[in-house]
Amino acid sequence: MATAKEQDGWDALGERLRDKRRHIAAFIRKASARGAGLTNTGIVASALAAVLTAAPALGGARLTQALGSAGENSPSWRILCALASLCSLVAAIATNMLRSHDIAARLAKAQAVDARLEGLELLVELRQLTLKDATARYESAIPEVAFIAPEP
Repeated sequence: MATAKEQDGWDALGERLRDKRRHIAAFIRKASARGAGLTNTGIVASALAAVLTAAPALGGARLTQALGSAGENSPSWRILCALASLCSLVAAIATNMLRSHDIAARLAKAQAVDARLEGLELLVELRQLTLKDATARYESAIPEVAFIAPEP
């Protein structure tokens, strides 16, 4: 039977595990949504840039006449080029934001640590480790997700 002090230690560790897993779950939700949004924005903007760039070649004079007037200095060519450039810019920004924030790697690391903490949480609940070993495992996992700040 555990002493009152040891029971307090188990309770505190269990609460820390649950709290940390809540923070990680919130991060995973936000990072997944942000990563998917940036990825989809990049894909759609790239596709639109390609379509806008290819439109005059595929549509020919009829397309440019439908958009305004035909000719080298026609506003339709300028409009298509400007829109294609804008889409290309949006795609580049979205892609580079995804990479610069290292969202995919952070998301993978958070998911891996959450899985480790879930296993540890079960071991703690079943008292399959000593309190010292459980605490050491918790402490070894936490630095891997130091980029996850507790929510206010």
